[in-house]
Amino acid sequence: MDGEAVELLGVEVMWTVEPLTKKQADALVTKRHYSRRASMFQYAFGLIENGKIEGVVVYGSPPLQVVKHALNGADFLMLELTRLVIQTKEKNAASFLIGRSLTMLPQPCAVVSYADTEFSHAGIVYQATNWLYTGATKSHDHMYLIDGKRVHPRTLASRGITNPKQWAKDNGIETVPPMYKHRYFFFNGNKKEKKALRLNLKYPVITPYPKMDQNRYDDGERVEMHLTDRNADFQQSLL
Repeated sequence: MDGEAVELLGVEVMWTVEPLTKKQADALVTKRHYSRRASMFQYAFGLIENGKIEGVVVYGSPPLQVVKHALNGADFLMLELTRLVIQTKEKNAASFLIGRSLTMLPQPCAVVSYADTEFSHAGIVYQATNWLYTGATKSHDHMYLIDGKRVHPRTLASRGITNPKQWAKDNGIETVPPMYKHRYFFFNGNKKEKKALRLNLKYPVITPYPKMDQNRYDDGERVEMHLTDRNADFQQSLL
């Protein structure tokens, strides 16, 4: 993939965006993404600097209800940008990685992603790469307060808890309402395909973009991994 020269601390380096394996992507996601959980995986791409993976973006299949209710028609692929991790401190790294990776996805396709207000995210990187903003949504009814941490019901399901509400009631676990997530769409394809996808979008496009103060979350220790480490080991956290 063609690269781009950027200047970091007075030194010119070359960035490229390259496909990653699931193990490579999960090695960063499970240690540095705020969810600490691997995601559903179809495609992953890494931001490569001097052979090292400095960021990862992962695309997977969105929930069926999103596929059914977001757009009319079925002659396109629909994906969700499910994880984004950036290790380098360079401010343009996230938009560079997302912008390049979108061009590497099959076309035509529609991509949806969410910015979680619980972590003070407004979706600045989606705004910088010209996504369409379609409002805020709640994806579930409750979060669960465990040891002072808000835990998603999908995390409980991964632990074998099939009825989180009843489990919480039986164990005296406090339930708290989820916070809103800002929803964005990006359409890939030629001019005609992108126009058709836009016309089939069921949600209204909202302007201006939302704004909020950005607070950096604890993103863990740096993961040292090279693009050539195709079989990288990783540990999947439950939280």
